[in-house]
Amino acid sequence: MSKRKDYTMDFTYWGDLLGISGYYRLNPAVAKAKLNDFYNTTFNILSDYCMSHPERKVLMFSDSLLIYGEDALLALKELCKVYVKLINKGLLLRGGMVKGKLEFEPRFTYENFSKQLPTDDTLARAVGLEKAKKGARLLIERELAVELLADRPDWLTHEGFVRSILEGGRRETIDSILRSIAPTPEQDYYECLYFCYPNIANNGIDYAEKIKEIEAIRAMLTDNIAEHYKETVALLKRCQKRQSLTSERI
Repeated sequence: MSKRKDYTMDFTYWGDLLGISGYYRLNPAVAKAKLNDFYNTTFNILSDYCMSHPERKVLMFSDSLLIYGEDALLALKELCKVYVKLINKGLLLRGGMVKGKLEFEPRFTYENFSKQLPTDDTLARAVGLEKAKKGARLLIERELAVELLADRPDWLTHEGFVRSILEGGRRETIDSILRSIAPTPEQDYYECLYFCYPNIANNGIDYAEKIKEIEAIRAMLTDNIAEHYKETVALLKRCQKRQSLTSERI
């Protein structure tokens, strides 16, 4: 099999900040401060990405984040930075990335009447994927994961990834974002284990302390809300295990 030259497939990402409705019930000023942190953090991280690639679009409104364009792999790298920075601020972002770039039908509009009718189901699939799991997850549609891992089909399964590492395979460098793509525990979707991306994970992040912090918050919440924190802890443990395995063998 010949090695692909790039990973510039079209993508659409949709994400929501978890817990904002609860913060509004608690205190509107608290909710506004949380959203302000969300907006500022995301803008600061994605500014260079947007300025360097004007054909890729980022839209934030209320507690939602929409990104679409070309080069899904580059977008994943940038989103890893966003997720880690947000979680370190106590903000949980949940989202999903699907194959295909969001496009809108041309429509007659007024200056104060905008119409944005999607041409296909890309946005609907991204929104549906975002809601498929609990916790601060970065889910990846199956079809997109298959394309991203086209040169490493063995990594489409947990056992394939583990065996390739234990056998000393080095077809991808240790800092490749591809090493962060893994099946979900239920094996129904894929996810990005964003703490595994070395450019992020080597910045002094202490897994034990972060897990302890999230567990302490979880213990004070009702079951429905606490489930998001439980699943985020489980995600961090998966990140830690994969990063540890990779670092030990490569």
